[in-house]
Amino acid sequence: MICKEKRGLETSLLSIFPQYSFLLSLLVVFVHSTHFSVEELQSVARLPFFESSFLEKWEFFFSEFLGQVAVPGFFFVSGYLFFRNLQSLSQWREKLGKRFFSYVLPYLFWNTGMTILYLLFQKADFSIHGIFEGIFLYRYQPVFWYFFQLILLTYACPFFALGLSLFRKCFSSKLGNLLFGVFPLFFLGLVYFRLDIPYLNEDAAFYYSFGAYLALLGFGFSGEGKSVSYENTKEKSAFFLFLLLLPALLCYGYTILGKTIGLLLLTTVLYRISTALFLLLLCQRGFFAFGKKYADHNFYLYAVHYLFLRLWFMLQKHFFPEAGEALLFCFYSLSPIYCLLLSQATAYLLQKYANPLWRFLNGGRA
Repeated sequence: MICKEKRGLETSLLSIFPQYSFLLSLLVVFVHSTHFSVEELQSVARLPFFESSFLEKWEFFFSEFLGQVAVPGFFFVSGYLFFRNLQSLSQWREKLGKRFFSYVLPYLFWNTGMTILYLLFQKADFSIHGIFEGIFLYRYQPVFWYFFQLILLTYACPFFALGLSLFRKCFSSKLGNLLFGVFPLFFLGLVYFRLDIPYLNEDAAFYYSFGAYLALLGFGFSGEGKSVSYENTKEKSAFFLFLLLLPALLCYGYTILGKTIGLLLLTTVLYRISTALFLLLLCQRGFFAFGKKYADHNFYLYAVHYLFLRLWFMLQKHFFPEAGEALLFCFYSLSPIYCLLLSQATAYLLQKYANPLWRFLNGGRA
């Protein structure tokens, strides 16, 4: 009875971002756990069904089809959270200050640590150029390309906030928010016409600005002081699930069969963002709810999983040099659990015995 009385509570995307981010983190682990090259995985969808093994199909589904939407989902969430409730340039500057501690400092800290580690084990040349690339350009922490792009989008792209401010001054606040849509459309155009901005990934800029755009439009909120029926929210999300899945599959189909390079790039981006939103709505419907309990360690899991997987592959190669498909299937499927358990154990030890270090390693997150 008590649950029925609480069905009028406000629901929003914010409430399911933690488990959604955890789901994306596990997909990233799958991406880096595969036993096949990118080219081999991509060829699975183009070959007749029986020309690829079950292991190839299994790893293709999680590492390629689903795995490739993980980082776009992260960019979407980051843009959404940054522009949520952004009303003035003073708030923008305040958010930049907070992101310095959650983005920039941990980025430099992890890169510096990995650079020192590589130098100690003589896996890197001791040179100014190598050290510079290791610390600032994530040379020895390749998964941090995402944070490099995120820092660029946050700090090197002030025209997002300045453009929004200009739109709001020239027009009404609602119309100004609506006109912000020129930014994701602009980056989609760059993707289609293959126009490059140095250092910046145009597709990443689209995912980020699209998340920002939905936040400005109030997507996922019921509005202040209002409530939304839990049942109505479920019905709407079920409808949107279908609307997202259909174009996602159509766009992915074109990436396999299409010939025009511009459309191939465009449909790849659209398939990834629509699939990322599909997974988001699945989380909203209650799927993957247990992931919320691990959300505080998402950043740490993302940062350290690549190092853990290096050990994972070394163990496989050392103890099972002639492993068959069944054993490789087990190793691959257990990779996220292995990384999660190891990250939870090391996080516990760091929190207990070196809490200041833990706060740096986890980007100041809880």
